[in-house]
Amino acid sequence: MALRPLAGTAEISEYFDIPVKSVRDQAHRRVGVGRYAFRVGRYLRWDWSDIDAFVESQKRAHAEVA
Repeated sequence: MALRPLAGTAEISEYFDIPVKSVRDQAHRRVGVGRYAFRVGRYLRWDWSDIDAFVESQKRAHAEVA
């Protein structure tokens, strides 16, 4: 399996269609998608496999409520 490049703040913002400020805020507060962020130097990065797992967990949680 080929490694996918790490995602930056702009990519996460675009992927979830939320403002960049919201992505940074979630990372700072360690909530939502921000809990999977880590720093590479001064930049926030996400591993796409963590994002995929987050999306699946949100789908399962929503299905259980419905």
